[in-house]
Amino acid sequence: MDDGSFHVSYGWPLTPMRVCETVMKTLQPDILIVGAGIAGAAVAAGLRRRGYSVVHLEASTQPLDTARGDHLGPRVVETLAEWDILDAFFAAGAEKRLGAKWLTPEGDVIMHSSMDDLPIPHPYYVVLNHDLIAITALDLAINESNYDYTLFRPVAARDIATGADVHGGVSEVNITTPEGEAVCIKPRMTIACDGRSSKIRAACDFQIVHSYDYEKPFVVLFGPRGELQDPRNEINSYMSPNGSVGRIPRMGGQWKIGMAINKEDIGRWRATTSEERKALLGERAPALGEMETEVAGFYPVIRRETDRWTQGTTVLLGDACHTIHPARGQGMNFGIRCAARLFEFLPEPSEMTDSALVAKRLADYEAAVKPLTDAQLIENHERGLHMDSTGPERIRAEIPMLRAIAADPEVNFRYRMTMAGYPDRLDPT
Repeated sequence: MDDGSFHVSYGWPLTPMRVCETVMKTLQPDILIVGAGIAGAAVAAGLRRRGYSVVHLEASTQPLDTARGDHLGPRVVETLAEWDILDAFFAAGAEKRLGAKWLTPEGDVIMHSSMDDLPIPHPYYVVLNHDLIAITALDLAINESNYDYTLFRPVAARDIATGADVHGGVSEVNITTPEGEAVCIKPRMTIACDGRSSKIRAACDFQIVHSYDYEKPFVVLFGPRGELQDPRNEINSYMSPNGSVGRIPRMGGQWKIGMAINKEDIGRWRATTSEERKALLGERAPALGEMETEVAGFYPVIRRETDRWTQGTTVLLGDACHTIHPARGQGMNFGIRCAARLFEFLPEPSEMTDSALVAKRLADYEAAVKPLTDAQLIENHERGLHMDSTGPERIRAEIPMLRAIAADPEVNFRYRMTMAGYPDRLDPT
């Protein structure tokens, strides 16, 4: 545009957007969101009809890595429906997943964990490519007609000040727009969704108290479904003594293959031909030995958890406060579930000028939500350590455990409700 107004620059196409009017030198939004990954984009979309003024910062112009997590659990699906996001996800091509199976290498069922018979509002997972989750959510935020929302991209939040007036939270962020204009942002509240290397976390002196680098990275492969069709779109986890492997549905008629490997094998996998990958997959699961695949990525796995989630009027969300092992696919689901609980504690838009009230509500949110999440993070870490011990001994121990869960209706029900994100709806006894 050449009319002098400010507009947002993107690294990918979206539907036509509203053009921001003149941007002042100083902005004082109710809420500043830092980071436009899964958590940040979902928060922006979730806030779009709640009456808050929002400024959003994102440093990258590139879409997210499409090979990362793409399954949203039933509890998160319920949240997406409440935020009026779910229909947009299906319009973007999302598919339903109805459960998961654990199988022997030959394909015999050890345990089947179905979702579609559970007494929950949305008894299924939603499968949408990782990058499309953020794109679709941001699209909703940008195009909501009555939303006082400004997205600056690409802009890094590096010049960050904290202050006593916001009880040690973020008091000011100075940025330079892509057009070279200096803008000072003085938020009444800040939500840091800027990932495991969070600049907001560092500026507010949050401390990492749990840190662990898992031994085994993950390799992810993509391939067409071919003859391996599944009308239920379920994950198949093959429990092989040679190393477990997961066949995971992707939208658009693809499978994603995920497995833990040894660090020293990364180079070998990176250089494989299609035929060599078939042989390597066939060693773990003969049913996968004819799949045509390509390498989508390698991912180190780490645990990083902060001592607290809030500082005054600033709150950390998602990977900014806890990065976790992907053993149960809970990473981005934790972020959205925590955002849903955070929204319950937000002051009304008319109350956002009261910094003491904002700080209190954020402290109340942390006190209510962090203990349960911490317990789930510990459980996930134990599961990650278990997966790090991939080998015949682990498989020999795990298969009887899975068979026992499958054989006991009450235990099986509790397991499936917990995996769906509803442990709070179970009788604690």
